[in-house]
Amino acid sequence: MSARGAVAQQQGADEELLGKVDDYERSDLSPTQVAALRLADAYLTAPAAMTDAVREDVASQLSAVQVVEIVLKVMGFSSDKAMVALGIDFDEERPFTM
Repeated sequence: MSARGAVAQQQGADEELLGKVDDYERSDLSPTQVAALRLADAYLTAPAAMTDAVREDVASQLSAVQVVEIVLKVMGFSSDKAMVALGIDFDEERPFTM
């Protein structure tokens, strides 16, 4: 399990919810949750290539404060990517919390 999954479970997520997140576009998650996941995916894959449709969806579902909070959390969760790429990741799981 990823560190993000471990933190999510600490916060009350179960395997069913984590499965929905993995396939959020076809899930029964709320429109707000789907918009948050679209924002996270866009940030992690290619922020400059975010489509107008995703921007409009995010703006219609989330406040500016929520957008900033999500981006900051995604930044924190993804801060270990360089270490993983270099092969110097921590041997033990160290959940990130905000």
